[in-house]
Amino acid sequence: MLIASSAQATSQLLLNRDDKPSGEFTGVVELTVRPGFDDARVTIVVDGQKLADGLRSPYRVTVDFGPAPVEHKISVTAYASEKRRVQWHETINRGHLPLSVKLRPVDLLNRIFDADVTSPADDPVQGVEVWDAGKVIATVTAAPYRFAVPEPSFRQQFVQVTAKTKSGAEAADFWSGSGDVHAESVEVRTVPIFVSVVDGNGVTRDDIDRSLFRVLDNGAEGQILEFGKAFDQPISIALILDASSSMTYSMEDATRAARGFVQRTLKQGDRCTIFTVRDVPRREVPLTTDRGAIETAITSIRAAGRTSLYDSISSALRELRSEKNRRAIVILSDGGDTSSILTFDEIDRVSKEAGIPLYFIAFDSGEPSQPQELDRMNYLAGETGGFVVTASATNLQAKYRDIEKDLRAQYAIRYQITDLGEHNQWRKVRVLLKSPKLTARTIRGYFAP
Repeated sequence: MLIASSAQATSQLLLNRDDKPSGEFTGVVELTVRPGFDDARVTIVVDGQKLADGLRSPYRVTVDFGPAPVEHKISVTAYASEKRRVQWHETINRGHLPLSVKLRPVDLLNRIFDADVTSPADDPVQGVEVWDAGKVIATVTAAPYRFAVPEPSFRQQFVQVTAKTKSGAEAADFWSGSGDVHAESVEVRTVPIFVSVVDGNGVTRDDIDRSLFRVLDNGAEGQILEFGKAFDQPISIALILDASSSMTYSMEDATRAARGFVQRTLKQGDRCTIFTVRDVPRREVPLTTDRGAIETAITSIRAAGRTSLYDSISSALRELRSEKNRRAIVILSDGGDTSSILTFDEIDRVSKEAGIPLYFIAFDSGEPSQPQELDRMNYLAGETGGFVVTASATNLQAKYRDIEKDLRAQYAIRYQITDLGEHNQWRKVRVLLKSPKLTARTIRGYFAP
């Protein structure tokens, strides 16, 4: 439901206490209230959304009811200066139910759930699908939509379903076993996150509507307060280049690709710092907006020594710690860590605490590598909201572009939770989209302040 004040109305809907509206209402409609007394202030609520508050004569608002007739519940409250108050409710397009699905537990001991589904009369539901880890694990094709969730899929106390109609329309809902929190004292907290969305073909999307997003924080749904495209916000990037001796014959390709990434990605107001991975981390240039200094630092890099990968990531995290901008760390390495003071468990902890996405380019320099090294990159990237790409000299520029596209297409979300507020508690974060064809990627969690 959208207020459409600048659009031309195709029909009119008059609301007063004595007459019931008749007919079907779709598209942009001019909604007018007759409160029954002069000098009123009118509040209009449609389907729980407040469209007007304190509206004065002529008590009119333009509303977009969408292209198809759908049942809408309208509440009108009128106040007068002498504290007179009247309220009444109307339902338009009665019987034209929208597509919706609501999941509810029936027998948790045996993992049995019901899905309550509505749909338009001319577009019946074809089935309800149960999803786990991006795959359909069960389908119910006729009402009542009751199913038992397999035990392996229920271990995280999370169930997601999608209802599909004959036309292909979809609606989704989920249930979480951690949704109800009872406590003697609570606090309200807002949490900022950055989210990337990928479709079923692996393509990063930047055209997803806010209404499709839902955020789970420790199993409880957060209220989204702010939503926007993050590309409008400045970013601070730490670029880490492996300059250990194994990169000797690939350094020219690596620095050329890194310069191209900087030239394409950074816009006015963005900041960048360069680190090299050798026996010990080396900061080649501190955070700066000076493109010339950044490119000069990259060009001057020479390969030598061993690989202190974890220490370099830790140094970059410290460099970005106080930045108020959006942040990211992009790491090119051809192998695992060989000389860091920090262990893998320690870099896991500090990267989670920082909440900065780690993007890895696993570069094939011709040196042998271990599967565990790639597994660790995938783990760190997944926990922080980044990803891993594998590259060679022939496609390194293209792989940097994959990261650039992801940073350009991020969404900035700030949500609110009512929380116990336990200091240093690890809290899981999960962003869901009301379509199984879309996957959200963000931090897996954070340590409560």
